Amino acid sequence: MSSLVESPLEPGRSAIAYRQLEVLSASAHRDLKLVPQSDYRFAARVAQVPLVAEEITEAAKHFPIVFTRAGADVQAVALLSLNEDANVFVGDDGRWQARYVPAWLRRYPFTFARPADSDASDEQLVVMIDSAAPHIHHDAGQPLFISAAGESGDNDIARGPAIDQAVDYLERYRRASLSTGQLVAPLASADLLVERSLDVFTKSRHANRVGGLQIVDRERVMRAPDNAIAGWTRSGLLEVVHAHWQSLTNFRRLTQ
Repeated sequence: MSSLVESPLEPGRSAIAYRQLEVLSASAHRDLKLVPQSDYRFAARVAQVPLVAEEITEAAKHFPIVFTRAGADVQAVALLSLNEDANVFVGDDGRWQARYVPAWLRRYPFTFARPADSDASDEQLVVMIDSAAPHIHHDAGQPLFISAAGESGDNDIARGPAIDQAVDYLERYRRASLSTGQLVAPLASADLLVERSLDVFTKSRHANRVGGLQIVDRERVMRAPDNAIAGWTRSGLLEVVHAHWQSLTNFRRLTQ
C-alpha cells in the first residue's frame, strides 16, 4: 500500500483480508477488468460487519445484531461468528451461506481510504482496489478504464462504468453509515444500552457463553418519556431496536 495513504476505513473485527490493496489509477490498472464473483473467502475471517439503517430489518432475519460503543459513538453490527477471526457464513468453497449479504461486504474489491496527511474531519478520500482479488482479470469482464478522446497518455483513459458504479456504491454506503450513526446515537445518550452475556446452546445442549455484548434494554425503553418514544418512532430508531431484539434468536445459527 502506498505510504501516502492510510489504512482503509475499517475497524478491527470487520476488517477485510485484502490481498494487494492499491490506490486505483489509470496508469496502474488500465488493463484490468471486473468480473462478478460468488467467492467470499476474502471475508472468511470477518467476525462481524457494521450495518447501515436501510439493511437492518433484512439483516435481522439472518444474523444476530448487537451494538458496539465507544463513548457517545454507537454502531450496529451483525455478528458472523462467536470466535475471533472466523465467519460461519463463508463455506469451504467460498460461497456465502445466507440469503442476505451485508452491504459492507458488497463493497469488495473496492474501498475508501484517507490520505495520510489528512485529519479525521477531512472528507477527502481515495479509492482503493484489491488488484489480486478473484474479481479482477486481464481478459474477460468489464474494463475498469476505457479509451477516451484526448491527448496521449493517461488523459486518453477515462473511468469505465464499472468504476463509476463502484465509486457511487462506496459513496452511498459512506453517507448511509454517517446517517446511521446519527440515528442510533440516542441509544447512548438516553442510556438504553446494557452489557450482557448470552448462553448459546448447540445441538448437544452445551452452552457457549458470549460476553461483552451491548444490547438495548427493554425495561429502559419502556421507562422512557412519551415524547422520547414518539421521537424515536418518527426517526426510525424504534424500528431498528425491534429488529435488533428479533435478531437475537439468530445466535443459534452461529453454533451450527
